[in-house]
Amino acid sequence: MTDEARQLIRQRRYHDALEQLLQHFERKIFRMAVLMLNDPGRAEEVTQDVFVKVWRALPDYDGRASLSTWLYTIARNTCLSALRAAAYRRTTPIGDVNEPAASSHVHRDLALAQCVAALPEIERMVITMFYWEDRSIRDVALALDLPEGTVKSHLHRARKTLGEMMR
Repeated sequence: MTDEARQLIRQRRYHDALEQLLQHFERKIFRMAVLMLNDPGRAEEVTQDVFVKVWRALPDYDGRASLSTWLYTIARNTCLSALRAAAYRRTTPIGDVNEPAASSHVHRDLALAQCVAALPEIERMVITMFYWEDRSIRDVALALDLPEGTVKSHLHRARKTLGEMMR
């Protein structure tokens, strides 16, 4: 899939390339944003921002990094910017709002997302990229600019911490 998108970029068929990237990565980017931001509504906005940035940057993509690494780097940086911006404008909840009943699957996913969100940032990123984005240790190491052994150590610590949280 990414080879096809790379070829479309080389052919300067940016609209078609973006469509390919959206089909393949939109859900993965959204899940990453939910885990980082701990707010599904904000994650939707950030996911849209990511793909707007990707659209603007497609002509400048030089192919040095894989498309997924390039895309996840844009997504991670956009999420971090959103977190910094949110720190500047703290809000108080209006009140308790009755939300529609969610399935147990949604509750389990939210509970897991909350546990992952409680991890230190680097462990949260490693867990997100390795498990939710199905990236290899090598890809995670490249995306985070860390040695592979360090990524493995962070994964081990994060798994141990998550296991304790879930008990």
